[in-house]
Amino acid sequence: MANDTNILAIDVGSSCIKLGWFPAAGACASDKPASLPIAATPLATPAEVFRVDHRDRLAEQWTAAVDACLSELPSSEEMECIVASVHRGVAEKLLTRLQLRPWRRLASLRAADLALTVRVAEPEKVGIDRLLSVFAINQLRRPESPAVAIDIGTATTVDLVGADGAFEGGAIVAGPTLTLSALHAGTASLPQLDAQVLASPPPVVGKSTIEAMASGAYWGAVGAIRELTKQLARQCATPPQVFLTGGGADGFAPLVGLGDQPARHLPHLVLSGIRLAADRLVVI
Repeated sequence: MANDTNILAIDVGSSCIKLGWFPAAGACASDKPASLPIAATPLATPAEVFRVDHRDRLAEQWTAAVDACLSELPSSEEMECIVASVHRGVAEKLLTRLQLRPWRRLASLRAADLALTVRVAEPEKVGIDRLLSVFAINQLRRPESPAVAIDIGTATTVDLVGADGAFEGGAIVAGPTLTLSALHAGTASLPQLDAQVLASPPPVVGKSTIEAMASGAYWGAVGAIRELTKQLARQCATPPQVFLTGGGADGFAPLVGLGDQPARHLPHLVLSGIRLAADRLVVI
């Protein structure tokens, strides 16, 4: 993997945009301490990560927030910017904004840019975030070992990686915060709760409506992920390794592994996948 160029990886998700800065070898990692790389693997991790929420915000608001993030990074003239998106409308507005800057290279990532076999009925319809997680996991899993990729965000995906590294498909369920929003939107009396109620495991036995909603969203997610992981593992000849990522994944790793093996938590797996794919892209 080339490491002589500053790379800005941008992951445009369903509700937020994540920007991950991967400095060139020997580059100063700013005043903040750089994240340590994953030990003994070729998978890079970002030195800086910024999150910008775009859901329920005007484009002028979230694009201004992106500009503020970019102001904390090296000049665009010193960086390549690589964008991957599952939200077409937001991505189009973002790319229009990014094209105003003099990047060394600005590229939009496609599934075809990944050296990845996709064994599903309609490969072109798979979210690129799911594919990027598998693409990155293939740098980490044991040779000829299957894996399960869990991504907890607005939606939670639980996907199977074949022993040969192929994306085999999987399951998509509502993420914990989306469950809370759906309970509020679909009922007359249940309140809208902030995601902060899920920051740590809530009591299983809720003593109030809020506690009961938090319990259902959190422990319901744990139960669904555990069962899906177990069912995917039954499709494998050998036990799969389990990897966990996503903005809502903090605190879940000890609870959603396989058997007595907790999931390996990699907070920025999609951004690392974008960095890994950077050298395969064409200029736009």
